Amino acid sequence: LHDALPICANYDAVTRRNSAEDGKLFFGCGVVQGAEPGKDITLPATGVTAEKFEGVVMYSANTEMDDDGAVLLRKNQIVDVCQSGKLWVQLVDSVEPAYGQPVYLVTTGTDAGKFTPTKGTNLAVKARFIGAAVNGIAPAQFVTQL
Repeated sequence: LHDALPICANYDAVTRRNSAEDGKLFFGCGVVQGAEPGKDITLPATGVTAEKFEGVVMYSANTEMDDDGAVLLRKNQIVDVCQSGKLWVQLVDSVEPAYGQPVYLVTTGTDAGKFTPTKGTNLAVKARFIGAAVNGIAPAQFVTQL
Protein backbone atom coordinates (compact mmCIF):
# COMPACT_ATOMS: atom_id res chain seq x y z
CA LEU A 1 0.00 0.00 0.00
CA HIS A 2 2.79 2.44 0.86
CA ASP A 3 4.22 2.17 -2.69
CA ALA A 4 0.81 2.96 -4.17
CA LEU A 5 0.65 6.46 -2.65
CA PRO A 6 0.93 9.25 -5.23
CA ILE A 7 3.97 11.48 -5.23
CA CYS A 8 2.92 15.02 -4.33
CA ALA A 9 4.68 18.27 -5.14
CA ASN A 10 6.43 19.71 -2.14
CA TYR A 11 5.37 23.34 -1.87
CA ASP A 12 3.78 25.74 0.58
CA ALA A 13 0.97 27.91 -0.73
CA VAL A 14 -1.48 30.43 0.68
CA THR A 15 -4.58 32.09 -0.71
CA ARG A 16 -4.65 35.84 -1.18
CA ARG A 17 -7.00 38.42 -2.68
CA ASN A 18 -5.82 40.06 -5.91
CA SER A 19 -5.71 43.81 -5.36
CA ALA A 20 -4.28 44.54 -8.82
CA GLU A 21 -6.58 45.66 -11.61
CA ASP A 22 -8.23 43.08 -13.89
CA GLY A 23 -5.72 41.30 -16.12
CA LYS A 24 -2.56 42.63 -14.43
CA LEU A 25 -1.69 39.43 -12.53
CA PHE A 26 -0.86 36.25 -14.42
CA PHE A 27 0.12 32.69 -13.55
CA GLY A 28 3.82 32.47 -12.76
CA CYS A 29 4.22 36.11 -11.77
CA GLY A 30 5.85 37.28 -8.57
CA VAL A 31 3.69 39.27 -6.18
CA VAL A 32 4.16 41.38 -3.07
CA GLN A 33 2.01 42.33 -0.11
CA GLY A 34 -0.90 44.60 -0.90
CA ALA A 35 -2.51 47.22 1.35
CA GLU A 36 -3.57 44.49 3.82
CA PRO A 37 -0.52 42.23 4.41
CA GLY A 38 -1.54 38.60 4.83
CA LYS A 39 -4.81 39.22 3.00
CA ASP A 40 -4.05 40.72 -0.41
CA ILE A 41 -1.29 40.82 -3.01
CA THR A 42 -0.33 42.98 -5.97
CA LEU A 43 2.39 43.40 -8.58
CA PRO A 44 5.71 44.79 -7.31
CA ALA A 45 6.59 48.44 -7.80
CA THR A 46 9.69 50.59 -7.41
CA GLY A 47 10.98 50.64 -3.85
CA VAL A 48 9.46 47.31 -2.74
CA THR A 49 11.71 45.30 -0.40
CA ALA A 50 12.39 41.56 -0.21
CA GLU A 51 10.41 41.39 3.05
CA LYS A 52 7.26 42.31 1.09
CA PHE A 53 7.67 39.42 -1.43
CA GLU A 54 4.71 37.03 -1.00
CA GLY A 55 5.49 34.43 -3.66
CA VAL A 56 4.38 33.33 -7.12
CA VAL A 57 0.81 33.16 -8.45
CA MET A 58 0.02 29.51 -9.12
CA TYR A 59 -2.15 27.95 -11.80
CA SER A 60 -5.63 27.16 -10.57
CA ALA A 61 -7.97 24.85 -12.48
CA ASN A 62 -11.04 26.76 -11.30
CA THR A 63 -10.04 29.99 -13.08
CA GLU A 64 -12.34 30.98 -15.90
CA MET A 65 -11.25 31.77 -19.45
CA ASP A 66 -12.72 34.35 -21.78
CA ASP A 67 -14.23 33.49 -25.20
CA ASP A 68 -10.74 33.45 -26.74
CA GLY A 69 -9.36 31.01 -24.17
CA ALA A 70 -7.32 33.61 -22.29
CA VAL A 71 -7.22 33.55 -18.50
CA LEU A 72 -8.22 36.79 -16.80
CA LEU A 73 -7.36 37.17 -13.13
CA ARG A 74 -9.78 39.77 -11.81
CA LYS A 75 -9.38 42.32 -9.05
CA ASN A 76 -10.59 40.92 -5.69
CA GLN A 77 -10.42 37.33 -7.03
CA ILE A 78 -8.86 34.81 -4.63
CA VAL A 79 -5.64 33.29 -6.02
CA ASP A 80 -3.15 30.70 -4.81
CA VAL A 81 0.36 31.99 -4.07
CA CYS A 82 3.29 29.59 -3.77
CA GLN A 83 5.68 30.74 -1.04
CA SER A 84 8.18 27.88 -1.20
CA GLY A 85 8.76 24.93 -3.48
CA LYS A 86 9.42 24.20 -7.14
CA LEU A 87 7.33 25.83 -9.84
CA TRP A 88 7.48 27.44 -13.28
CA VAL A 89 7.84 31.23 -13.43
CA GLN A 90 7.33 33.81 -16.17
CA LEU A 91 10.58 35.25 -17.56
CA VAL A 92 11.56 38.57 -19.05
CA ASP A 93 11.73 38.21 -22.86
CA SER A 94 14.90 36.60 -24.28
CA VAL A 95 16.19 35.48 -20.87
CA GLU A 96 17.92 32.09 -20.70
CA PRO A 97 18.71 31.33 -17.04
CA ALA A 98 21.26 28.63 -16.26
CA TYR A 99 20.84 25.96 -13.60
CA GLY A 100 21.70 27.37 -10.17
CA GLN A 101 21.52 31.05 -11.10
CA PRO A 102 19.85 33.38 -8.60
CA VAL A 103 16.30 34.62 -9.22
CA TYR A 104 15.45 38.32 -9.32
CA LEU A 105 11.96 39.85 -9.47
CA VAL A 106 11.40 42.72 -11.90
CA THR A 107 9.74 45.61 -10.05
CA THR A 108 9.32 48.24 -12.78
CA GLY A 109 7.89 48.70 -16.26
CA THR A 110 5.84 46.30 -18.35
CA ASP A 111 7.86 43.33 -17.07
CA ALA A 112 6.96 43.95 -13.40
CA GLY A 113 6.22 40.59 -11.82
CA LYS A 114 8.40 38.59 -14.21
CA PHE A 115 11.70 36.99 -13.25
CA THR A 116 15.30 37.21 -14.50
CA PRO A 117 18.75 35.96 -13.49
CA THR A 118 20.10 39.53 -13.84
CA LYS A 119 20.40 41.72 -10.73
CA GLY A 120 20.37 45.26 -12.15
CA THR A 121 17.66 47.18 -10.28
CA ASN A 122 15.62 44.02 -9.73
CA LEU A 123 14.69 42.55 -6.35
CA ALA A 124 16.61 39.51 -5.09
CA VAL A 125 14.31 36.73 -3.82
CA LYS A 126 15.27 33.50 -2.07
CA ALA A 127 15.25 31.24 -5.11
CA ARG A 128 17.42 29.53 -7.72
CA PHE A 129 16.67 28.54 -11.29
CA ILE A 130 16.64 24.75 -11.61
CA GLY A 131 16.21 24.24 -15.34
CA ALA A 132 16.24 25.74 -18.79
CA ALA A 133 13.77 28.24 -20.19
CA VAL A 134 10.95 26.91 -22.39
CA ASN A 135 8.67 29.35 -24.23
CA GLY A 136 9.25 32.19 -21.77
CA ILE A 137 9.00 30.20 -18.55
CA ALA A 138 11.56 28.36 -16.42
CA PRO A 139 11.49 26.20 -13.29
CA ALA A 140 12.72 27.71 -10.04
CA GLN A 141 13.08 26.52 -6.45
CA PHE A 142 11.80 29.02 -3.87
CA VAL A 143 12.47 28.87 -0.14
CA THR A 144 10.32 30.38 2.59
CA GLN A 145 10.93 34.09 3.02
CA LEU A 146 10.47 34.03 6.79
